[in-house]
Amino acid sequence: MKKCIIMIAVLLIMTIFTACGKTENPVWLPEREDIISIGVSDGDKLAFSPNTAEEATAFIDAFYAILSDMKMSNMESITDAPVNQDYITISLNCHDTVTTLYYYKDKNTEYVEQPYQGIYIPKSSLEEKIEELYRIAEQNPPVTETFQAIVLECSDTSILAEPVEGSLELDSADQFHIPNIEGTQLQAGDVIEIAYDGSLLETYPVQLGEVYSITLIEQAKADSMWDKIE
Repeated sequence: MKKCIIMIAVLLIMTIFTACGKTENPVWLPEREDIISIGVSDGDKLAFSPNTAEEATAFIDAFYAILSDMKMSNMESITDAPVNQDYITISLNCHDTVTTLYYYKDKNTEYVEQPYQGIYIPKSSLEEKIEELYRIAEQNPPVTETFQAIVLECSDTSILAEPVEGSLELDSADQFHIPNIEGTQLQAGDVIEIAYDGSLLETYPVQLGEVYSITLIEQAKADSMWDKIE
């Protein structure tokens, strides 16, 4: 009987220490003041937060408040994107970075997944805000401009590029800082086509208002080792 009591006590102590050592991974979000727009896409439809400053501020504030008030689920994120789920990509666009989250529903429960960070349950409905974005996009189709540029530098979050000769954007500046909205793997010398809303920010390198897509047009030719051998 005495041994049994001791074993129970040991198990209780282990349980307490295990619980105390358990840590949560809160969702990582950029600072609210750094976010200039929010985009959502289900693969077919693309929508962005309102264009006018007052409406954009109110919408982003409300969307950000929901993302900031989520609880952790008992599931882990172990892939680059959700598997076996029809998800919507959420892009929190800052001047030179993009934070990507994934939204989906499973058995009427809303989830927000941040790759390798965690899977969360919003305490308020995010679905309503996403549907609002799609309604805004249907009522006000975005203006789309495109130009081609040569990649100078590229990371997972941003691209430094020079507009090609003859493009109107080259008249504005010789270097553009573009958010790498899909984390596309590029190398210096690649030619890309950027679709955006036509607005340019007065910075250097120049930044674009809303970036809708980045498409690889021509891949840079790798230097051949044999060409260097005489």
